[in-house]
Amino acid sequence: MECLIVQLPRGRTAVVQFNPATGSVTTSHAGLIGTLFRKGVTDFEGYQRFPADGLTFLSALYDHLFLRNYAVHWMRAGMQPGSISRRVE
Repeated sequence: MECLIVQLPRGRTAVVQFNPATGSVTTSHAGLIGTLFRKGVTDFEGYQRFPADGLTFLSALYDHLFLRNYAVHWMRAGMQPGSISRRVE
């Protein structure tokens, strides 16, 4: 499972998760559902990405939030022991 942890103003935190088994993207923050999830997020290639795009949406959302100065952390849950992988731009 891939997830984004987003530090929001006023000490709040949002979690956005992608489950590869179901292909679904979920979030713990109602505001994200009402805005970014419904309107989509533009990626660097200029395409509008939506939750149905799965990991591509999660990547575009990461970039969108990072460029707006949110503290965003990309995490991978359920990793096997061994080397740590991280997302490199």
